[in-house]
Amino acid sequence: METPETVRQEIPKPSDAVEGRPEVRDEQDLAGRSERLFGWILKGGGISILALFGVVLLVCLVAAWPSIHRFGLSFLWSSAWNPNRKIFGAFPYLVGTLWVTGIAMITSIPVAIFSALFLSDYAPPWLSGIVSTLMEMLAGIPSIVFGAFGITFMVPFLRDHLEPYLAQTLGKRWDFFNGDPLGYGILAAGFVVGFMIVPLVATVTRDSLLMVPQEMVEASYALGATKAETVFFVKLREVLPGIVGSVILGFGRAVGETMAVLLLVGNQPSIPETIQDVGYTISSLLANTFTYAVIDPLYAAAEVELGLILLLITLAVNTLGRELLLRLMGGRLAGSVGGG
Repeated sequence: METPETVRQEIPKPSDAVEGRPEVRDEQDLAGRSERLFGWILKGGGISILALFGVVLLVCLVAAWPSIHRFGLSFLWSSAWNPNRKIFGAFPYLVGTLWVTGIAMITSIPVAIFSALFLSDYAPPWLSGIVSTLMEMLAGIPSIVFGAFGITFMVPFLRDHLEPYLAQTLGKRWDFFNGDPLGYGILAAGFVVGFMIVPLVATVTRDSLLMVPQEMVEASYALGATKAETVFFVKLREVLPGIVGSVILGFGRAVGETMAVLLLVGNQPSIPETIQDVGYTISSLLANTFTYAVIDPLYAAAEVELGLILLLITLAVNTLGRELLLRLMGGRLAGSVGGG
């Protein structure tokens, strides 16, 4: 005789009955296959990025190998560049690249950060919207347009006004500011490249500032801090990793800039000694001479090695920037845990 407990055990659970239906099993199998397919697509995207980078690096190494094998590490500090004698050295182009990039970063970072602070905390909404739109438009303008602006405005301004002024004032104490006021040179190229990266750095910094929690700002005001103190000691400190990231992006844009620099730097394979000297950058050299270099295997290999050096510089800066970001964020997390 069946007891109530036996009858209760034989009655299937509603969930078991639903899961046992064929259409439910088919839907679960389809969902599982879709999930696995999506995972494989994501893995494929990550692997393809690594594969693309590996292919580019391998191709550059193979193409640059004749130059690497012949000149070795002396290629980095040699100043000779004579295709007719098959002698090549990267030092003038490395120095020119660092000069232009350094001037661009020094002139652009303060402007970009203060612009971001103005747009996020001080400008009225209508003005902030207009200026933000203009900055985003400037970030998309081709570099050749900035180069034309540099030729028509920046070069005459430097030649007739700023460079003579620097030589007559600061040049009396530091030879670093002396030189022939040509207008063209590393100063013109650095200024124009600085203009080009201001929108990028300012936009990323502004977006970081707008993401600061409002509760943190209100807490600062509640403690008696002024608006300036809140902006500089609370918000800027909170978004410091974002600012570092924007500066790294700006450096990557500046160190590889080509067309505007090609029009303004002077394109002379000499080592600049003052900010008024002309020079040559790696990217402008490649754009200017690579089509002629391919007729000579060693000449082409030397220029590919320059491109490889530029790639490694960018990788090194991005790696250092990533480590700095991790240290900043790690220190902040440790501080918050310790304070709690």
